[in-house]
Amino acid sequence: MILHRVTFALALCALPAVAQIPEWQLMSREEGCVSPQLVVRMMRLPRAPVSPEDFAWMIRERGESATLGPMENSPPELIGSVVQVRLANGKALLFARPEVCRRFER
Repeated sequence: MILHRVTFALALCALPAVAQIPEWQLMSREEGCVSPQLVVRMMRLPRAPVSPEDFAWMIRERGESATLGPMENSPPELIGSVVQVRLANGKALLFARPEVCRRFER
């Protein structure tokens, strides 16, 4: 009986983490919005970034520069919901809130 309660409690604790939608996703021209997990391998990061600020912090920790700001030519309604992180090599990553991603998927 106690074992069942423990198992049930553990399952309940794990549910929100599995079902939770990330606060930020990456925008890709080819694939739409994708998980920030994809930059882990590409950028050799220790973990997936949880926000544009977190991603910039990880890049700066490596001694590289990263600048945050609005997407170029961004409509006013997207400011704060889409954040661009520019890297020293000229590349930029776009982070978007899930509600923005849903709008562009339609």
